[in-house]
Amino acid sequence: MTNPVPRPLSILLALSHTFHGRTFLASGAAGMLLDRGHRLTVVAPQGFVPRIRSELAGSGLLDGVEPIEPYLGGRVRDRLRAVSRTASYVQRSALSTYRHKLVVRTVSKRAALETRALGALGRVLDLEALARAVESRIPVKAAALALIRRVKPDLVVTPTFIHDTQDIEIAKAARRLGVPVAAFPASWDTLTSKGFFLVPPDALMVWGEDSLRHAVQYHGYSPDRVFVTGPPHFDIYAPTASAESREGFLSRRGISPDKRVVLFAGTTVTYWADEPLQLRALSRLVERGELGDCVIWYRPHPRRSYRDVTDLLGLPGVHVDDQILRQKAEGRSSYSIEREDLAHYRGLLDACDGVVTAFSTMIIEAALMGKPSLVVAFGLGDETPERLLQHSEYEHMRDVISTPGITLCRTLEEMQRGIQRMIRGEYAAFSEVLRKRAGEIAHCLDGKARERIVQVIERIGRGRV
Repeated sequence: MTNPVPRPLSILLALSHTFHGRTFLASGAAGMLLDRGHRLTVVAPQGFVPRIRSELAGSGLLDGVEPIEPYLGGRVRDRLRAVSRTASYVQRSALSTYRHKLVVRTVSKRAALETRALGALGRVLDLEALARAVESRIPVKAAALALIRRVKPDLVVTPTFIHDTQDIEIAKAARRLGVPVAAFPASWDTLTSKGFFLVPPDALMVWGEDSLRHAVQYHGYSPDRVFVTGPPHFDIYAPTASAESREGFLSRRGISPDKRVVLFAGTTVTYWADEPLQLRALSRLVERGELGDCVIWYRPHPRRSYRDVTDLLGLPGVHVDDQILRQKAEGRSSYSIEREDLAHYRGLLDACDGVVTAFSTMIIEAALMGKPSLVVAFGLGDETPERLLQHSEYEHMRDVISTPGITLCRTLEEMQRGIQRMIRGEYAAFSEVLRKRAGEIAHCLDGKARERIVQVIERIGRGRV
C-alpha cells in the first residue's frame, strides 16, 4: 500500500516589513511552498505588493497578495504597544543590551519620565505580564479577524522584528480563531535585543543553536517548540552556491582585482554620525599610502538616506556600493526581494579581504565566508566616543567578539593596524574557526536552510508539533 499524498496547506504569510522579503521571497522559500502544492496568501506593505505579485506570478496556488495596512494597529494601539516595549526593556535591564537601549531611548523628557515610572512599577509588578494583560483587553481588529476567516489558513507564518508589533493584529486574530502562528525572528540577535513577544507565537523557527538557547533562556520557550532552520536567504553563502568570480565582480566596477578590498558595512541610526568621519579618516590613510594598495568599499545601512550616501562620493580610496546607489536613485527599498541583490552580497564578500563594522549580522556573513572582521568600538568628533564600545558589550556581541579572527578596535589607530594585518593576510589562519562559529549561529552552510524552513512550516501546519 502506498502512503497517501500529504494534504496541501493553506498558508498566510504576513510580511510586516520589506526586510522580510529577503527571507521568504529573494531566498525562494515562498516559491518552494508554492512548488510543493501549498496555497499561499501574502500580506505585505502596500508599496511592495505589485513586486511580490510579479515575483510569485505563474502559480495557480497563489491565492493573493494584498496590503498589510488594513491589519495594522493604528495610532492609539501603536502608542500603547510602544509603552509595553519600553516596559519590557525596563524589566530586562539587568542585561547590558537593554540598559544601553534605555539610555538611548530616554533623550526626551517624556521618555525619561516614562522609563522612571515603569521602573518604579516594576519593583512591585511583572511588567511583561502586565503588558500582556493590557494587550488581552484590546479588542482584535475586525479586519484582521475577517482576513483569517476569509483565508482559512492552516498556519500563519510571520517573520518578525518583535519590537515593531506590526504583526500583532494578525497574530491575535489567528490566536482568537485557533490558527497556529509560527514566527521567524528576523535576525539572530532579535531574541536578545528586541524585548518580548506581546502575543507569543506557538512556535519559533530560528537561525541556529545560539538562537534556540536565546528562545529558551530569554523567552521561556520549550525546546520542542523551537526549530533550528537557518536563515534561508543565507543559503547563498554555502560553498555549493553559484557565485561570480572575484575578478569579474571587481572588474565590472572598474576596480583592479589586484587591489585589496576592505568592506566598511554601515550600521543603524544610533551610530550614523560617526560613519562619515570614520570613512574620511580611512580615506586619508589610503591617500597617504598607510593601508597599502587598498580600496575601502562602503556599503551603507539600507535605512541611510540617498543624500547621506552621495555626500561621500569622491572620497579618495573609497568606493560607495553601486547597488545601494542604484536602489536609492531609483527610490527602491534596499531591503529588496531581488535574487540578484543576494548574489551581490555574496560577490562582495567573496571580493573583500575582511569587514569593518559595528553590525553583528555583517560580521556573521563575513565569517560564513571565512573572512575576518574589525568591530568598530569608537566614535569620532563627538562627546560620547565610547558609545560604540557600549554596543560591542551587548550580550550577543560579546559572544561574537570572542571568536578568533574578530577583533575589537577601540581607536582609529587600532583599526588601522587591523586593516594592515587584514590586507597582509594575517587573519587567514582563522578562516575555518570563523566558518565553524558562524555556522553555529546561522545554520546554513549546507545550503539547505530554505528546505528546512519549508519542512518545519509543513510540520506545524499539519499539527505535528
